[in-house]
Amino acid sequence: SGERSTSGPYQIFSKVYLTLITITTMALIYVLTALSACLLAQSHAAPFNCTEPPNLGHFNIHSCCRMPEMDLGETPAKCVAYIKTLNAQARGMMNGMGGGNNKNNTNNNNNRNAAPAEFPAYAHICYPECIYRETGSLVENEFNMENVKKFLNKSVNKRDKDIVPQIVRSFESCLDNIKGHMAAVGIKTYAKLPIGCSPLASMMYSCVNAETFLHCPAKMWKNEEQCNVAKSFAAQCNPLPHVPLPIG
Repeated sequence: SGERSTSGPYQIFSKVYLTLITITTMALIYVLTALSACLLAQSHAAPFNCTEPPNLGHFNIHSCCRMPEMDLGETPAKCVAYIKTLNAQARGMMNGMGGGNNKNNTNNNNNRNAAPAEFPAYAHICYPECIYRETGSLVENEFNMENVKKFLNKSVNKRDKDIVPQIVRSFESCLDNIKGHMAAVGIKTYAKLPIGCSPLASMMYSCVNAETFLHCPAKMWKNEEQCNVAKSFAAQCNPLPHVPLPIG
């Protein structure tokens, strides 16, 4: 049977991805950088100090923009299996490292002892790529916006449809911004990791989450001081594309 999950405007596939993060005790670095900044915002009309923001206090930023329910079917299970396959390949590569002397052999033994965790650090890049690929949103490392729209319209619960147009706009804004950066540095695609994943999907994942958070529909937004300050701080201090970009 298909899996139903809540997936918020700030986390498009949040429940699925946060489940992975819980298993791996791994933070999605791009997203948490933005979230941490928001949590440190201050409440006043003057411009924020982006380098030394005072502490706003602890609250659940995920509650600011209500998460829509989304049906991802078997995709999460497929992508978890995919990450495990990549991990097995990485272990094989490490176990295949040879050494010509005892010192090298000792180093290689240490490498094997430090073999990748069940869900290693590269999962935060490879997992969203798998999610987008399995849902038809990513085709041959290019985002297909028609497929993105079809998937969202099909998968988001009817009561949460109000947020779909904004998610689509977020995809378009993020994709235009990232593509503009690529053109500015003279590249057509970002280099893949040795394991075979491109950073494009994880960059889009983080950017779309942050952009949708900033433009959350009023009926889905919690109009409280902490949420409003977090949004104001993010708007000033974490502009598009909301994530660090690779050099090439």
